[in-house]
Amino acid sequence: MSAATFLGLPDAGRNADLTLVCAPYDLTSTYGKGAERGPEALLAASNAVETWDEEVDVDLESLRYSVWRPDDAAAFGAQSPESMAAQLTDVHRELLADGKPTLGLGGEHSISFGQFTALHERHPDLAVLQVDAHLDLRDSYDGSKHNHACIAARFADAGVELVQVGMRSCSREEAERVKREQRTVYWGRDVAGKVAYHREVLARLAERPVFVTVDLDGLDPSLVSATGTPEPGGLDWFDITRLLRTVGRHCKVVGADITELAPLGNGLSRPSEFLAARLAGKMVSYFWIEGPTLVSR
Repeated sequence: MSAATFLGLPDAGRNADLTLVCAPYDLTSTYGKGAERGPEALLAASNAVETWDEEVDVDLESLRYSVWRPDDAAAFGAQSPESMAAQLTDVHRELLADGKPTLGLGGEHSISFGQFTALHERHPDLAVLQVDAHLDLRDSYDGSKHNHACIAARFADAGVELVQVGMRSCSREEAERVKREQRTVYWGRDVAGKVAYHREVLARLAERPVFVTVDLDGLDPSLVSATGTPEPGGLDWFDITRLLRTVGRHCKVVGADITELAPLGNGLSRPSEFLAARLAGKMVSYFWIEGPTLVSR
């Protein structure tokens, strides 16, 4: 049986407008496991997604897609997070050389660093929008600075503008860093069901190229239960889609990813998998069809 393509469309190879980069990695997660199965589950679910976006009034078939997978998924998943990030940096660097965006599919949230590094090389003024339940601002965790719990710390240490939305949990260390660095966090309890804060988000992203990273635990677990740490009280479907569409309309999104889908097996996580696939389609619609431009700068 052949591997699933995005939306069931033919793989366009090097002629693609957008490449989906699969990162089946779950080595550093510390609670629920299974995120290494996330990329393939999302792609399989995407084959049941309508290509017509009824909200944006566009057809996802207007773009050509390709899927990158590691040659040896088991070996990819067994390497250190540092080695994994370095490999993904090389992959995204090569794909971005044509000026086309990439959409990363995780995998735990540590996979974002490789794509971020490649994008930051091309765009020194890069900004990051992170949708998540957790701050991920620990300097290190379990002996690694590239643990999934540290990804936002790596963004912040790189000096980029970091906008965090939907958070509902953090450690004392992270809370102290937020206070010390006077960081603005859009906590889930303050923004769920609201849109007024979108103006502040846009002002912070300003004229910068933007990398959007979505940890699916940013959504309420009633919508996405198949994720490593399903924190209660998250964003709903329209919270996240309204935010992402606003960003897509006003910002130059040069890359994005979806992380932390951890399929449960036996069809139990089909709603989570389908939501992730629908979200991938929405991101394509918002950022690279309806949005300002497909080509990154």
